[in-house]
Amino acid sequence: MKTYVYKTTDLGKTWASISTPQAEGYAFCIKEDLVNAQLLFLGTELGLFISLDGGKNWGRFSNNLPKVAVHDPVIHPRDHSLVLATHGRGIAIIDNISPLRQITADAMNKPFQFLDAGPAILRDPEGTTGWYGGNGVFLGPNPSSAAQIIYYMSKRHTFGKMYIEVWKDGQLLKTLPAGKSAGINIVEMPTTLEKPKTVPSKNIQAIAGNLFGPNFPAGDYQVKVVKDKSAYETTISLIHDPQSPFTPAERSVQKETTMKLYALTETMAYQHEVLITLENQARKAADSLTSKKDAKLKAALLALAQTVESERKNIVSTEGDGYVNEDERLVEQLGDLYRQVSTFPGKPTDSQVNRAALIEKSIDAFQKRIQSVLDTQVKTLNGQLAKLGRSLLSFPAKEEFLSKKDSAAGASGGNLNLWMNKFRF
Repeated sequence: MKTYVYKTTDLGKTWASISTPQAEGYAFCIKEDLVNAQLLFLGTELGLFISLDGGKNWGRFSNNLPKVAVHDPVIHPRDHSLVLATHGRGIAIIDNISPLRQITADAMNKPFQFLDAGPAILRDPEGTTGWYGGNGVFLGPNPSSAAQIIYYMSKRHTFGKMYIEVWKDGQLLKTLPAGKSAGINIVEMPTTLEKPKTVPSKNIQAIAGNLFGPNFPAGDYQVKVVKDKSAYETTISLIHDPQSPFTPAERSVQKETTMKLYALTETMAYQHEVLITLENQARKAADSLTSKKDAKLKAALLALAQTVESERKNIVSTEGDGYVNEDERLVEQLGDLYRQVSTFPGKPTDSQVNRAALIEKSIDAFQKRIQSVLDTQVKTLNGQLAKLGRSLLSFPAKEEFLSKKDSAAGASGGNLNLWMNKFRF
């Protein structure tokens, strides 16, 4: 039951053992990498063992792979994946072994070394909710759609700050926590924007339309790993699926339309927050006025509350059972159109583009009405409240609202300055 592994370099005339005490269990199979001949994969009764130096040293691969018999390894020449046939645990796949190919003696002697994983493919949205197969489905998850930032460290980072910055066209896009372990570290960068902040609605279809953010644009992104007083830089690339039938021109129109609808969605979420805040504050201020001399001010505050409540109910469905009886107003129309455009990677139809223009026009008219209320009723009321030494009616600034990770209007929007400046309303 010992681990017997032998190597020949003269077509079998002589053999040398490359088994070490690090490898355990009866040996079933061995596979030499297709690119790096020093990279070996050994399957035994007790799991998978990997050697980076032609068999001089072995290490167990234990990342989500138990001590199960590995009978047959296959290296996928296109996807650079290691596919393992096991006994009792089905098929196991190590998605990308490219980083292992780059772990040379020279790399291991450096304190820090980036490892290239190739470009990340931006997955096209499927436009469906998937297939439901009950409990009889034998499927594994697809590889992550996130871009991978991979590096090797000879020692664990223990002192000082360590984090990762991702830049695009000179602007900071994301700051990510860094892996600090000795050996290979893989940090995943999501390739989609966060779902837009939305207005709460009783319309399930409209809510479902805003559950996902669009993909980042294809292109190169600069990565900086800050490790205490040192910094290391590299570039990662995002590309569209080479097998996709959609042209760059079609994707450009889809991206522009999607981001416009994304911005409009967050604009409506902000305006809804303004209305809710003013309504609550106006009613609270009115309730606090008990003197007869303040009767006119109280009536004016209640009138404001009624005005903003009416505007709020005109833009979003506040009734319905979330199933059959679903009303549709401006917010729901926007959410449904965002769903249609964002989940199809090709060019939007002329009808969708025209609907987007009509919705944008309606939102513009709505915002002008709200601004008129702010410039007249709210301004006048705040002047009267100030004379009485009362708290003024106020609401958060738009950037403050959008920057919050959690709010009544929905999930946070990402840093969109790179692509949405011209779509800010």
